[in-house]
Amino acid sequence: MVFLAPLFLFGLLAALIPIAIHLIRRERPPKVVFGSIRFLKNTPKKLILFQHLQQWALLLLRALLISLLVFAFARPLLNQSLAKLLDADPQSAVLVIDTTLSMRYRGVFAAALAEANDFMDNLGPGDEVAIVVLGERATVLTDFTDEPAALRRALDSLTEPSFGASSIRSGLALADEMLAAATFENRSITLLSDFQATGADGLEGSWKLAPGVAFTPIDVGVEETQNLTVVDVRVPATLIDGIQADPVLARIRSSGSLPVERAQVSLLIDGEVIERAAVELTDVSEKVVEFAYILEGSGERAIEVRVQGDDFIDDNSRYAAVTIEPKVDVLVVNGEASSDWFDDEAHWFELASGSGVASPFFVTSTVPNRLTPELIQSVEVVVLLNVSDLGLQQSRVLSDFVRAGGGLLVAPGDQTSTAGSTLDSILPGRLVGSQRLRIGDYRIIADFDRRHPLFAKLPVEWSSRFQRVWTLEAKEGAATLMRFDDASPALLDAKVGAGRVLLTAMPLDSEWGDFPLQPLYLPFVHESLNYLAARPSEPASYVIGDSEVADFTAVGLTRLERATRSQWVAINSDTGESALARVSAESIFDAVINPENTTLAPREVRTAQRMVELESPQRLWWWILSLVLLLLLAETLISNRTYR
Repeated sequence: MVFLAPLFLFGLLAALIPIAIHLIRRERPPKVVFGSIRFLKNTPKKLILFQHLQQWALLLLRALLISLLVFAFARPLLNQSLAKLLDADPQSAVLVIDTTLSMRYRGVFAAALAEANDFMDNLGPGDEVAIVVLGERATVLTDFTDEPAALRRALDSLTEPSFGASSIRSGLALADEMLAAATFENRSITLLSDFQATGADGLEGSWKLAPGVAFTPIDVGVEETQNLTVVDVRVPATLIDGIQADPVLARIRSSGSLPVERAQVSLLIDGEVIERAAVELTDVSEKVVEFAYILEGSGERAIEVRVQGDDFIDDNSRYAAVTIEPKVDVLVVNGEASSDWFDDEAHWFELASGSGVASPFFVTSTVPNRLTPELIQSVEVVVLLNVSDLGLQQSRVLSDFVRAGGGLLVAPGDQTSTAGSTLDSILPGRLVGSQRLRIGDYRIIADFDRRHPLFAKLPVEWSSRFQRVWTLEAKEGAATLMRFDDASPALLDAKVGAGRVLLTAMPLDSEWGDFPLQPLYLPFVHESLNYLAARPSEPASYVIGDSEVADFTAVGLTRLERATRSQWVAINSDTGESALARVSAESIFDAVINPENTTLAPREVRTAQRMVELESPQRLWWWILSLVLLLLLAETLISNRTYR
């Protein structure tokens, strides 16, 4: 049994009134002095006992009358448990908790957890609840359950926000999708967030919550914030030893609602503070800091730029990982060496690839008859310029070199023969013959594979002219990277084992054309050698939540084990999470609520209505009042007989 108006049960204390009156009005027999009692009649003991029983029955009957009146006004219900009554309108609710980086601001996440616990305290015993968290992505912390203990344990597991960034829409969309398969028709979403403006991106479109889904946004953010952040660190991921590197640049930004006028920025290399700089932000919100320190040496460097002077320290550092590699070792085999630079086959190529200390290549030259296995094995790329043919041992060593991962560039010239080459097994094409064009006629580069990494950094327009070219016949599996204007191949590429081979249709000197005199010549040589060297070029910088570093949940520098090598990588937060500008909870509500939703009465009102519906078919209070009338009549009869 339960009561719809349980406060009336305090009226049971009124049942003590008849007992109190009985005790107060209890009469003591008077003492009368008689000279003789011979004329007095003895009263039977049974009559006295009967009167006592009538008085006790009258007392209990009056207390029962008051108790029944109290029960009637308390409106009892039979066969309805308290849980069922309070769960008369159960709901399926999803609690979405923002755990992105901005929630790390002082006191914000603690406020969110407090609101989450208040949300749990206000749930009905029959409500089912799921919890969704917004971290690197929207994820389900716990699926629908009506067990408060399981929900409390899930909340206790949220010890701190993540370093990730995700949109409010992604969390609401996941919650909306979960509610589509929920048990109850009464569905709701509660969002706990600081309502960062960048997190609200994507809510301006036509997407809305499903009809019938109630939405409650709760703002736990801070109105006045101070924040300094390092939004960018400019340093190349790979440097070449011996080449002067650009200085490290860092961009510092004030992104809170309150300005920060001064800050101190530190540059740390491999965990050691190398340089400090003071930054004035009095008149600007952003400034670029240039450090004087120049990276040098070889190997990997772990770089951190740290700013100090604000209230939000979790985004004060930005990281970068740099690998300083040695120069690419290149061996040039000159098939037409000459003391006259104009006639020397390798002059232009060596000028483009190895001149000056700023070159990323270390070039060694030799001639075919001095090409030894030791020379081949000591380099990363071998270039054959107008080489007629090689010996069987040289060809075998060179083939093994390529299959083991080396690079080979073959540029045939007038010394090259069309007869079967000893390198035919690794070349991507066959030399059919050379074609000398008429005077005034020439070939130009008409097309190239823009998607190929060799051409990723090269311009689109090629102005080189060739009066003589080789006719190439591509082998099966070879890729044609460049074509002349007559559609014949100009450059072929093939992967041989772990290495690569490039075959050109023209020499790389000025004898057959003006290619070495064109601005594109030097970048073409550099990109070709870099492509053939095939040094690992995996990214060294990631944003928290990227798939390749999905197992890492904190920002910083870490070692990533790749298939071919172990590499230092930098994991940073999304700079958008450092922008603490906010939007109102009302604007979020207006952006996502479905206009087809009907206004629902408060839960307390709907529960009261449900109580009345449950009470109507029973009407126990009416039967209790009827019993009270009968007992009142019985009380009247008994009292008249008792005190007559």
